[in-house]
Amino acid sequence: MLARALVNQPRILFLDEPTDGLDPISSKTIHSIITDSAAKGTTVFLTTHDMVEADKLSNRVAFINQGKIEALDQPSVLKRQYGKRILAVEIEYADGRTETIQIELDGGNSEEAIAQLFTQQKVLTAHTEEATLEDIFIEITGRGLLG
Repeated sequence: MLARALVNQPRILFLDEPTDGLDPISSKTIHSIITDSAAKGTTVFLTTHDMVEADKLSNRVAFINQGKIEALDQPSVLKRQYGKRILAVEIEYADGRTETIQIELDGGNSEEAIAQLFTQQKVLTAHTEEATLEDIFIEITGRGLLG
């Protein structure tokens, strides 16, 4: 169906759940085709329940709740607006115990806390975490559904 939709090189392409039920290899192939089409100038409207797919393929996303657009923006902007940025640091104590400490990056003294942690503890791993589109979708649509 996708090949038939693309054969005439459309300027606008509407896709409804294009990878629903596909294995990861086939999904990746479809993602590549969608990305290539967009890079060649095709405007792609994609509906999906897969928030990872939406994040990977979309320049802009819209969250629709009960027929109304609740949020519309770039995924990165929505993540900053609705989510928290966190640095998760796994440390090891002298007795071998490990603990993961989370530092909010949007807080006022995050730089001090990070510097202190790295100079005073044995750090095993460190990585940042941000809200996912799934987290944001639940937050945005959950308010409307609950009240």
